[in-house]
Amino acid sequence: MQGYLPIPVIAVVGSRKSGKTTTVEAITKELTKRDYRVATVKHINEPDFTINPAGKDTWRHAEAGAHITIGVAQKELAIVKKTDTTKLSIDDITQNIGDGTDIIITEGFRNLVKQDQAIPKIVSVRNKKEIEEATQTFKPILAFTGPISKTEAAGLKTPYIDVQKEPERLAETIEKRVKPLIEKRREAKETLTININNKMVPLNPYVQKVTRNVLLAIISTLKGATIRGNENITIALQDKASNNIRHS
Repeated sequence: MQGYLPIPVIAVVGSRKSGKTTTVEAITKELTKRDYRVATVKHINEPDFTINPAGKDTWRHAEAGAHITIGVAQKELAIVKKTDTTKLSIDDITQNIGDGTDIIITEGFRNLVKQDQAIPKIVSVRNKKEIEEATQTFKPILAFTGPISKTEAAGLKTPYIDVQKEPERLAETIEKRVKPLIEKRREAKETLTININNKMVPLNPYVQKVTRNVLLAIISTLKGATIRGNENITIALQDKASNNIRHS
């Protein structure tokens, strides 16, 4: 029986000014051309940085006490959630990405991903020393990128790819790793998901089907409920004693 299939994650890591963002751009462009739905996550390693600058209307909303603020423009929608991110795991972070995504590309998060065997890494490097350090620090490594010379890249067991000249080669390297999982996810498209305190509960297809059918059968008996089978349904469970609300 097939279990819950997570969205595959590829991590782009490396030192400052080594070309991480350029690498993420190249990967995203090439995978998008191949009809993959790509989501990206950027670690902003600046203690005083804020997505919601002081003085803006949305900042004023948050200062007034709103724990979630949504800004809606003609071509963008931004959700700002007040939370302590210092203790979040990669799984906690990627739970915020919709299930319509095929692959997630992260930039940064060095300490969170370095020894996670489930997350392949693309390491952007500036010199031979950084290659040697990365080999000891990160596992597994799919490829090296960055502004190094052909001489420094020669003889590497892990391939070096110049993203400026051969971005398609990097996309092919990633595709070989994640395509089977993406195809399985598309074939076994989940029709029901459960989140408890923003954490996805793994559900195999059989449990999804049974739970979904039971919920729809119950809801269909309620006055005013019309069920066609493709509804987006949210259920909130509240603990009266603690006033905690759990959404499903």
